[in-house]
Amino acid sequence: MADAFEPGGQPPLVGGPLAQRVADADRDRTVTLLREHVVDGRLTLDEFSERVGLALQARTRGDLEAVMANLPALATPQEEVGRRRARRWFVGIMSGAGAKGRWRISGKTTAIAVMGGCDLDLRQAEIDGPEVVITAIAFMGGVQIIVPEGFDVDLDVIPFMGGRNLKLRNVPRVPGSPRIRVRGLAFMGGVDVRSKPNRTGRELGQSIVERVLDSIGPLPTLGGASGAPIDLESLRRDLKEQLRAQRHQSRPGDRHGHQHGDGRGRSAHRADPVPEEVEDHLPESKGPAEGTVTILFSDMVNYAGMTEELGDQASRELLRQHHQVVRKLLEFHGGREVKVQGDGFMMAFGGVARALRCAAELQRAFSEYSLSHQERPIQIHIGIHTGEAMEEDDDFLGHTVIVASRLANVAQSGEILVSSLSAQLVERTGEFSFVDFREIALKGLTRPQQVATMEWAE
Repeated sequence: MADAFEPGGQPPLVGGPLAQRVADADRDRTVTLLREHVVDGRLTLDEFSERVGLALQARTRGDLEAVMANLPALATPQEEVGRRRARRWFVGIMSGAGAKGRWRISGKTTAIAVMGGCDLDLRQAEIDGPEVVITAIAFMGGVQIIVPEGFDVDLDVIPFMGGRNLKLRNVPRVPGSPRIRVRGLAFMGGVDVRSKPNRTGRELGQSIVERVLDSIGPLPTLGGASGAPIDLESLRRDLKEQLRAQRHQSRPGDRHGHQHGDGRGRSAHRADPVPEEVEDHLPESKGPAEGTVTILFSDMVNYAGMTEELGDQASRELLRQHHQVVRKLLEFHGGREVKVQGDGFMMAFGGVARALRCAAELQRAFSEYSLSHQERPIQIHIGIHTGEAMEEDDDFLGHTVIVASRLANVAQSGEILVSSLSAQLVERTGEFSFVDFREIALKGLTRPQQVATMEWAE
């Protein structure tokens, strides 16, 4: 891990390179570098969360350098001696033409398909400049253009007895990405522009194997062509078998392969958690991964006052209904009930997305319940944080748990208060929406916490 990091230690800057103002692209670049240091193990998730908050608030280069204090510079690939020439023309006359992989595109490019096809894949292309213009002409043929997810694309093609199609996944725009403008004519042909992720299902499956099983070898064939969707159920079974084999190999004193547990039927040797960026592509699993977890605290609003007003028996029945709803949604979203204290639940999830989905469903469920039971409504407030936690006696301990609990305490009625780290980990999925980013002080913690409110109303 990195050495101790103390923000605010830089002297005031009055001039020089460090006093230069920075743009959003510089801040995003710094956040990307911080993510790399988390992957390499130099930063914990809590340290990452703290530094990301400072990076997003940075005004000068000196501020960004302070964020990267005591972290080594990451190696970057050297510039090629002979840089590729930009491709200007693609012509397919009763044949095919195109480009994929690593190629260079700059300024303006023309693709002409006459009774043939042109396929341009920009996912790994070197794109120069803030904008690229592609003139696509399809005459009884087709032009297909694949762009990376999150790129801004304009399609201005005139169809004449032909067609045009723009299909982009609804994800947030990648900061600093160039704009792709496609213009032209489709005469008895078609121009198709669509976005695709940078990795196929099989490549994604292989990355899971490499990250979880430490590069044990190529992924066995699970059926279908290499580009076909991966069989996740077969992948899950294969991972479990190979994990079990690794556990046996790691116990030199156990020749018979006996299962060593912790007294509760669970293995004392666990695999590393599945990476956050791929956990939602795996089949649902019960309970969080060891080490890094997402903690969710949920509490009823003014339960003590309700008990005083309604009496013990009526308030107890209300509490039973609350517990029933929470446990049903918790099980559905693959979470784990850690403990219950009166009207409050502590829950743990193996991925941020599952916790956020569960939180949103909880708020919606109790909102609907309150509309039909206006005389006895149930309202809750939720706090969520992601980080490293220690598991002991079926409980989680540590700073991550404290932060999540404090967030629930300060959340307003009907609010889902999320740490900036949890929000950062799912920002590129486009599934969740956050508002009111701010910095708040939490009881018992010396440093303020960067937080945001998650929108849950449909």
